Amino acid sequence: MKRFIFGIVILGIALSLFKACGGTSGFEVDDEDEPEEILPTEPVAPDGILETVTWNTEWYGNEGNGPDDEFQQTKNIVRVLDSLDADLYAMQEIFSQEAFNEIVEPMTGYKGFTADFINKGQKMAFLYNTNTIDSLEAGEISLAEVRETYRDEWEYYWANGRPPLFFRFDYHTPNSEQTEFFAVVIHAKANYGDYQESYKRRQMAAEGLYYYLLDEHPNANIILMGDYNDDVDESIYYEEQNGEEVYQETPYDEFTEDTQHFRIVTKVLSENKHTASINYMDKGDLIDHITMSDELFNLYIDDSATIYEAPLDYIPDFESSTSDHLPVWAKFDMAQ
Repeated sequence: MKRFIFGIVILGIALSLFKACGGTSGFEVDDEDEPEEILPTEPVAPDGILETVTWNTEWYGNEGNGPDDEFQQTKNIVRVLDSLDADLYAMQEIFSQEAFNEIVEPMTGYKGFTADFINKGQKMAFLYNTNTIDSLEAGEISLAEVRETYRDEWEYYWANGRPPLFFRFDYHTPNSEQTEFFAVVIHAKANYGDYQESYKRRQMAAEGLYYYLLDEHPNANIILMGDYNDDVDESIYYEEQNGEEVYQETPYDEFTEDTQHFRIVTKVLSENKHTASINYMDKGDLIDHITMSDELFNLYIDDSATIYEAPLDYIPDFESSTSDHLPVWAKFDMAQ
């Protein structure tokens, strides 16, 4: 018995010395516990095409909501962004700047920021290619800047205290020409709870934003992106009338009707019953949209507004591992 115990002690000492010396000869190393890394992406060079993307990343960085494996979600998001190679990403449902940094860090040549004026965990954010974009200014479209009609309940209209985030920047072409843009990302009130009240809040928010852009930025190159939480051909909200479901007009009707100043480039996707919401593929409603001002009408690349569906093929269980939304993008030819 003493010999057996002595042998165990000697073996324990030998293994301790082996580990201390870093030896591996004759032993298999189990590296399953080694932390997995997200490799840096390749930088994206200027090509004269401003590629813009809006994407709701479903509770990114918020433990207890969205995909369970946060590292896998980060890895998948970076893979999708790297596949798109866009210049400007408008993102929604980012929990914090700290969480967003996990996405930004491996994106070589990119910088990103969240709407730090939002206290709750569904912030909007911008990610941009520093090889093509120089940041000039960013911040909140506050109630002090909108028409008096909308000031009292401006944050209420936008839900969860998340008024729009703007980003003013210069875009550089390969021949060093530059154009200033005023981009806005929104995340409107979801169709949740009191549906009629939610619809009215989206109406008032969109109307207030429409007049703000006309009043404060009449000549700007405006790109308005985000999760509109409603469609733009007709609303996803309906009322019962004589036993029938009657869908109401889009809450973004100011933008759709003012064709002199604005064009929702993704509206054609709505009209063709496409959607980027994975849970509602059969309904054909698109709530992720991109709008441009008239200054960009001649620069927009026809038919470039697209839902990026490829990740459904190369990322397993995309909905449960990554997001319940697909990216939507549009392109502008700045080399004309």
